[in-house]
Amino acid sequence: MNSSNESHSAQIGDSIVSDWLVIDQEHLSEFGHSTYLDPAYVDLSVSKNNALGPTLVDGFMLLSLLVYFDFANPVAHVEGGYGFNYGFDRVRFTEPVFVNEAVRVRRTVVAIQEKTPTRTLITYDITLEVQREEPVTAMVARWIVMTIDGASEGAAQA
Repeated sequence: MNSSNESHSAQIGDSIVSDWLVIDQEHLSEFGHSTYLDPAYVDLSVSKNNALGPTLVDGFMLLSLLVYFDFANPVAHVEGGYGFNYGFDRVRFTEPVFVNEAVRVRRTVVAIQEKTPTRTLITYDITLEVQREEPVTAMVARWIVMTIDGASEGAAQA
């Protein structure tokens, strides 16, 4: 069921493209530290068969950047509300991204499903591009976010 919920501002077809964000070594190292990642997994210079070149950005770091891009430029705004990561239907990493390259995200609303009067699932098609001579698609995903109208939900529970 696709519907339009008045508690959020999203409409099917709404799309937004972020600004470019450079992924630096400091943030990659912090991501590796926070996920207990062995540096050898992201530093391809450790390998003698260094086919991909300099330091590779982990795909899960790229995926985690969706939260940053969503807060920086929300597609759906819920006044007095908030969103939760509900999950992904699919994720594909289609091009390697390296330290000091810039990425941007295009998000398009593809489905809106009201679960309750105060909770709505919003599904986005995501394309993450890496800046090269021409932008290249590095990741595609279908992301589902549960938006909750906190003010209304709180009043209903009171």
